[in-house]
Amino acid sequence: MKSAESAQRDINKNKVKKGLAVLLGLISVLVFFFLPYIRFVFKNTTYIVSGFQLATVKGFRVQGPELSGLVTIPLLTRISVIAGALMAIAGIVLILCKKPALAGAAYVISGITPLIVLITTSNIQTAVTQLNISKITIDYLWPAIYVLIGGIVCSVLSLWTQGTERLAESIFLVFSCVSVGSVIMITVYIFAAGAPAIMKIGLGHFVLGTQWNAEAQLFGILPLILSSIAGTIGAIVLGVPIGILTAVFLAETAKPRVARLVHPAIELLAGIPSVIYGFFGMLVIVPAIRNFPPFQNNTIGDSLLAAILILAIMVLPTIVSVTETSLKAVPQAYREASLALGATPTKTIFKVSIPAARSGILAGVILGVGRAIGETMAVIMVAGNVANMPSLLGTVRLLTTGIAMEMSYASGLHREALFAIGLVLFVFIMIVNISFTYISKRGVQMDAE
Repeated sequence: MKSAESAQRDINKNKVKKGLAVLLGLISVLVFFFLPYIRFVFKNTTYIVSGFQLATVKGFRVQGPELSGLVTIPLLTRISVIAGALMAIAGIVLILCKKPALAGAAYVISGITPLIVLITTSNIQTAVTQLNISKITIDYLWPAIYVLIGGIVCSVLSLWTQGTERLAESIFLVFSCVSVGSVIMITVYIFAAGAPAIMKIGLGHFVLGTQWNAEAQLFGILPLILSSIAGTIGAIVLGVPIGILTAVFLAETAKPRVARLVHPAIELLAGIPSVIYGFFGMLVIVPAIRNFPPFQNNTIGDSLLAAILILAIMVLPTIVSVTETSLKAVPQAYREASLALGATPTKTIFKVSIPAARSGILAGVILGVGRAIGETMAVIMVAGNVANMPSLLGTVRLLTTGIAMEMSYASGLHREALFAIGLVLFVFIMIVNISFTYISKRGVQMDAE
């Protein structure tokens, strides 16, 4: 009797959960189409628009001090709003058709669409700055926040109807997909923001052009690309051997007393802010290069060499910590077997321990390369920041520093070109990661053979 009553209570609870999910989904659909969604303020002009208006209105008529025009709503914004409403409707239909898992997925997609709208509206800000209007604010009203929270709540309610265990599994799955979703959102944003400038300038002129002059509308970033590649390669050539050998020392040969002294130093390097590295480079490395006898009269000190040296120092903590962890994870039996066969301790390290920890070491190198490619503040302070072709003792500008130095005052095509630099940098990082991953997998396959 108790079992039947318990089953009936579960059925009633599921009906309540389904009812709440359907009700909240209907409210989300109404919010998308009828309630104020976003408030745009362009100087003294205010627009309060609903999701329906975002999807159907052509744009905003804005009056600037020198120009006036129609600021169009980005296509991706329209698609996001329409997709959000359709996914909310799909969630309602699926939950009524007893498809809770699919309904949960639809509700989640519906809930994240305000974030995509948030990303895409930066294009509206860029368009408005072309009218010489600097005061631009975009406020997301409570209906947009409700859509975000309501989508998650509806998804949880839908999945909950399958039972607590399935709910927990689904929540774990959702959180495991957050990183993937973040990468997808960043990718969509970077391509949406950077591709228009590349199409206007021309891919060849943008990537292969050698002159960067915003006033003359010359946007060639080949010097920035080559300088970034040279700086990254230089940091790898200097930093990777030092980092790996330091990790070998800590994991294989260091006495505990010595390791206790070295470890805090490595951890301190990881915790030092980038601007402190920049100060060190500006006050120590740059004068040292300028006053070094062979370099005198050939450099002002601010140079690609200074950037390479500071980046090599900055990648050390990441490479050392990851490599040391990988070496310590190598089974002790591998070392004992090598020593038993007559190999020396040094030969065992280089022929057994390091090859066995290769995948972890490559992971550390990848993270170090990412740090070197993405570093901005320290490089700004030591590189000279002139868009020249790379020269070891000459001033250079890297991709990241080019964005950071000009974004605050850029407008129009200039601003779009900076977003396009971000797109090139993003593609560059993806190529590096894919290349290292391929090398790692290739090495594992060769070992297996």
